[in-house]
Amino acid sequence: MNQSWDRDDDGSAYTMNSVDLLSKTTSEHGDADQNQLEGIVEGRDETQEPPPESMQVSVGTIYQIDLDAEHTGKHRPQSKRNISWKYGIPEKTEDGAVKVREHEAKLVWSTHSGKYAIYVDGEEVHSHTAKGSVLEYKWKWNHARACICNEDDDSHCVRMRIIACRKPPIRSNKDFRCYEFIIAGKVFRELPILGSGNHQNNAEFQNEENELKNGQLLSILDIIEPGWRSDGFA
Repeated sequence: MNQSWDRDDDGSAYTMNSVDLLSKTTSEHGDADQNQLEGIVEGRDETQEPPPESMQVSVGTIYQIDLDAEHTGKHRPQSKRNISWKYGIPEKTEDGAVKVREHEAKLVWSTHSGKYAIYVDGEEVHSHTAKGSVLEYKWKWNHARACICNEDDDSHCVRMRIIACRKPPIRSNKDFRCYEFIIAGKVFRELPILGSGNHQNNAEFQNEENELKNGQLLSILDIIEPGWRSDGFA
């Protein structure tokens, strides 16, 4: 995690370490007015040099924080999968600071029985039994209310989708991704990493494009949504 972000005591959010940013700005621009410095932290002041990209956060942007996949079957580890995607959504506090609130989407899947459950921040979203080797579920989530959005209230709702398969298919890359999480129309791996700028994955995705041209499948999305890289998601 970039040093310009401090994790809160309860571990649920990250706050910009504005002390380092303000001292850096003061050393570069002299004794700047305090309001101007606060404006730079919040991205409002266009007269001053903006902070480095790694310190900038867009309130409308969702950030990736962590991905964890475990096989936890009692007798056969691969018979139960626990996949967790942690992501951050920026929000402004009453005092104008920027906090990135941490959230978690989780899939628990018994590949032996087919039963699975999906959670967001510990709240169950959906449970069912997958009849084949692939499962998929879409929903809209209100993080403030911690509930699925109803048809009448689409404000503050985030589109989400999980696609998973039991094992890689033939012709797949050795690093084939069996689990994919799509949030707000973006694949989790495409989201900017908090504190690392917005374009850190460009080279990685270019390498994937080259591998695709060689006929290798890299993700379950290449089977379910073969044109996702160019066309995106509806």
